[in-house]
Amino acid sequence: MNHIENISAEDNLTLDSMKKIHAGYMPRMRSHSTLLSETGFEAQELSGIFGICIQNTALWLSGWAKSSMTALLEIGRTNKTNVVN
Repeated sequence: MNHIENISAEDNLTLDSMKKIHAGYMPRMRSHSTLLSETGFEAQELSGIFGICIQNTALWLSGWAKSSMTALLEIGRTNKTNVVN
């Protein structure tokens, strides 16, 4: 998925609040990228803005399309950090 279209007003308010005050950094970043996507930013642009690979950006956006707010949370994620040897 390249970008999101037509986020409801209620979801827009929730996403805006989430990007500002959510306790987790990644959910804040995912909600911000979702909002930017609706304004016309493509997955490639978002990956550059947030410093992540385009595959992750595409996963966030397609996750939003499938399950809305749930896809942005840390539920079921491993939260592993990469270790460089």
